[in-house]
Amino acid sequence: METTTCKQCANFFPVPKGADDYEAGKADCVREKEDEKGKYWLSKPIFENSTRCEAFHAKR
Repeated sequence: METTTCKQCANFFPVPKGADDYEAGKADCVREKEDEKGKYWLSKPIFENSTRCEAFHAKR
């Protein structure tokens, strides 16, 4: 069975070449959240082959 990875997630945003923190396969996991004050986004560094987490949403 094939493992689902972060690269297959809608929250996966590759770090562009030329960016200060660029590494091959590196990306940001960006998730929209909302609380009583309004919407905000959480971002954390990940790699495309990382195993999916509980926030995984398949790309359409």
